[in-house]
Amino acid sequence: MNSAIASLGKNLLLLGVVGLSAINFFYSWFSFKDLVGIQLIAGLAYVFLSCYEVLNASFKAALPVMRFSYFTNSYVMFRVLKIGVFVTFAIMLYTSQTRIQYLYPICVIIALTESIVTYLKYKKQLCFVSIYANYILFVQTGFVRVFASQIALVEFRHDIFYFITKNKKSHQIKLTHITNKQQFFIALTEWINRNKLNVSTESKLKIDTLALSNLN
Repeated sequence: MNSAIASLGKNLLLLGVVGLSAINFFYSWFSFKDLVGIQLIAGLAYVFLSCYEVLNASFKAALPVMRFSYFTNSYVMFRVLKIGVFVTFAIMLYTSQTRIQYLYPICVIIALTESIVTYLKYKKQLCFVSIYANYILFVQTGFVRVFASQIALVEFRHDIFYFITKNKKSHQIKLTHITNKQQFFIALTEWINRNKLNVSTESKLKIDTLALSNLN
């Protein structure tokens, strides 16, 4: 079983338990206790598949490439907000004293899963930047490859690298969120020079100044 199958399985499982809970709202096939039991069993399977998906990605991420952990504030805040929203919904549903409280375990399951997955990603350093011969790989919620041939200009301001592509898109790397910042800076500047990327005059001066300060 690979990550794609695990992802499909967990999503189908979640849709199934949500659908069953919604139908039970109208037809009352199961008692509250029985429905919660079904939801908990489905929830455990959902957590297992989610963890398997992450750990399988962890195995792939462990391949011998130049990889630097990269957790941005926006990524962390989005996860915290998502968990908070589902916890809030769970409390609201549970205290509603109506039949819609049947849905609260689903919100708890999603919030718990997001918490576990976020912890695993942090522990296994599954949000990262990898430097390959002719492209940079960004991995957070998905995989984004930026090839050197696509980059029109490199800017460096306030410890942030901006890679502006020929189609006017911009990808940025904040050094403050990178582990082994000095090693990453050296590797990235070597990659920029090796691929003969266009760097603005002001940015080149700032890069050279930071490089000298790192040497000292």
